[in-house]
Amino acid sequence: MPDPSVLVVGGGVAGLSSALELARFGVRTHVLDSAPFAGGHAIGFSCKATDQCVRCGACLAEDRLHSAGNNEHIRILPSSRLQNVYREGRRFFATVHREPQYIDPDRCTGCGRCLEVCPAPGAVNRGPSPFNRPPFVLDATQCLRSSKQDCRACVEACPEAAISLEREVSEMILDADAVILASGFLPFDPTDKPYGYGRFDNVVTNLELERMLRENNRVKRPSDGTPPSSIGFVQCVGSRDEHLGNLWCSRVCCGSALRMARVLQHRDPSVEVTVFYIDIQSFGRDFETVFPPLQDAIHWVRALPAETSLAEDGSALKVSYFDSESGQPAAKTVDLLVLSVGITPGEDLEETAGLVGLKPGPDGFLDPSHAGALARSEGVTAAGTALGPMSISDAVKSAEAASWRTLRYLQVV
Repeated sequence: MPDPSVLVVGGGVAGLSSALELARFGVRTHVLDSAPFAGGHAIGFSCKATDQCVRCGACLAEDRLHSAGNNEHIRILPSSRLQNVYREGRRFFATVHREPQYIDPDRCTGCGRCLEVCPAPGAVNRGPSPFNRPPFVLDATQCLRSSKQDCRACVEACPEAAISLEREVSEMILDADAVILASGFLPFDPTDKPYGYGRFDNVVTNLELERMLRENNRVKRPSDGTPPSSIGFVQCVGSRDEHLGNLWCSRVCCGSALRMARVLQHRDPSVEVTVFYIDIQSFGRDFETVFPPLQDAIHWVRALPAETSLAEDGSALKVSYFDSESGQPAAKTVDLLVLSVGITPGEDLEETAGLVGLKPGPDGFLDPSHAGALARSEGVTAAGTALGPMSISDAVKSAEAASWRTLRYLQVV
């Protein structure tokens, strides 16, 4: 087959890894990402190394994005959604909806002048990685022009003439010989849980804590910008929850929380860390080295909180729970509460999967056996957390396996 091409839906770790593996064999890929910046959730993760690497996988996302962005066989299309797919013979034709790219990725040099001069907070946003192209995007919903104000500050300040506010939504048709669905996951929304998320400034998710560390290299309380002296982690928020019907373990939350606790205490040994948990799941090859030192360094509470409220001083948080050892209600006061939110199926996963003939299993994630069978017969398969919860390194392995199934279908190997 001359010049085969593959459509990869999803620009996170799995999608980028799939594209890179295919590119090794000269296969061209179009990588669609609905987000304005490629890299998925993991591109916002912080390195958790202390005196040595702890294999958290955060660097894998950065590495994949950098390599894919510089590969001549890979075309990354951010702010792009799959709208429709039809097939003629063995060829796929995909209709793709693209949001306007007000900042030209080929012209933008990342100088940041647009961000400096923009008078509307949130209108110009910097990508989480230096390898995002373009490094900045303009959110039209936050721009003053959305309220009929005539502002062209960013256009006038850009030294490369890279910004045009007149660009519009567009559609394009992409053709491909195979499809890999690697659309990622949706983090559980903890707003309705009794932990105070959305009500108290100092209740954050683990993903927000990751971004905080990545961007500022330190942890601070959102309410006043001060470093917390005590931090609580609540595990299994949205996972292993019978009331929600989310019976699965998200597999990464324990490892992430413990690595985070370790790096926080490494940077500031005075920080007190409390972990509220059901049980601790083993994780990765370094579990035996990471977990034992933390057994004495962390205050462990084998219970999930019943409620979070403000402490008497109006600043700290009072986390109430049932102490199984004493058989009595108990409470712990912390300066910052971190919710380890679970991995759930992507918001549009079923709809997007249906466009290419894939189907979800009972838990809402894609059925791996069905994806494997379609790869052999139809050239359609899936990778990464679209198939279910997995770590970054496991998502890379999943992507490489999907790529090999695709290469065999294309008769490249």
